[in-house]
Amino acid sequence: MAWDWRHRIALCKFAEGSTYGEAAAAAGISRQAVWKRMLAAPGFAQAVAAARETGKDERTFRLWLRHPYRGLRPPTGKGHGGKPRFAYGRR
Repeated sequence: MAWDWRHRIALCKFAEGSTYGEAAAAAGISRQAVWKRMLAAPGFAQAVAAARETGKDERTFRLWLRHPYRGLRPPTGKGHGGKPRFAYGRR
């Protein structure tokens, strides 16, 4: 499978730190199309992995900026003994 301009745009966006959805939107395709292209072309999947590794720090920073609790204490609920409402894996 020859790479077209959509592949190149997605790879550039991955190297800049974009997520799968952001890279797919920039290339004008869906996230599922990116995954299907990765499954169809192992070389493209390796290129995506390398590009995502390049943009890992930027992506982590962008996701941290969008985190709802950035700079805030997690919400606590009344009657929970001061423990956060979101107890991962516990009830």
